[in-house]
Formats: sequence, structure tokens, C-alpha cells
Amino acid sequence: MIKLIDILKEIGDASSQPYKFEFYGSPYDEERYYGFETSHYPYSVHITNYEDNEIEISFFVPNEKDPDQERYDIETNRGDLFKIMATVVAIVKQDLKTHPEVDTLIFTPVKKQGAIDNSSRANLYLRYIKHNYPGAKVETNGDEIVVKIK
Repeated sequence: MIKLIDILKEIGDASSQPYKFEFYGSPYDEERYYGFETSHYPYSVHITNYEDNEIEISFFVPNEKDPDQERYDIETNRGDLFKIMATVVAIVKQDLKTHPEVDTLIFTPVKKQGAIDNSSRANLYLRYIKHNYPGAKVETNGDEIVVKIK
């Protein structure tokens, strides 16, 4: 018999509710921007359209001087990891409602400061992908992860 605690350990805190997020711009732009705030930092989520029904997803704490650039000088995991991941998933699902033709998600997990590789973040992201898109096919291309959701 599968226990709820085992499921939560597998995918993280599945009960986490997303932060309230906002969309900036037109839903039909090639680049779409969303934002949300935790109790510690603001976050940006960028979704970029590519050809062949692909989107690239990135999320980060923006640099105050250049909001399109990530801040690398802070440690972001302050106990709200699952809520942040729930928010990114909610944003992607919202975006896909406007772009039902999209069948491929692309992302590149950034290496944690001081880490040898990006595998811990990649594994976390893949757990969320597999939970939310159970039939997805995953390929890696160097550090880039390509997920066929349809």
C-alpha cells in the first residue's frame, strides 16, 4: 500500500499552494513575463516561444539594476521551495491555456553556487514535470532539458 508520506517525499510538498502571480504584457508576445513575490524575494518567470511549438521557461530572482538578469549573490532556498515550484507550475499551466499548440517545454537548471553540476535542481524540476505531465518524454541536451508533453 502506498503511503501519502512516500508520495510527498517523491515529488515534494504536493499540497503547496502557489503564490499569487501577475502577468506582464500581451499573451501573444514571443516573450511573456510573469512575476510573484515570496516573503524574501521577488521572482521573475520568463517564457519564450520558439519555432516548432516549443517554449523555454526560466525563473529567477531578478537583479534590481537589470530585471532581465538573475541575481547570483543570494541563497534563495529559505523554506519556500515547494511553494515556489507550485507557482512556476501554475504559471506554465496558465500560459499553456493561451498557447495550446505548445507541445515541448525547454529549461536549463542553473547550477547552485559552489555546486559541481546542476543535477540536484534538474532532478527536482524533473520530479515536478513527471508529476504534472505523467506521459511526458524527457531528453537532455547537455545542461538543457527538453520535455515533450504531447
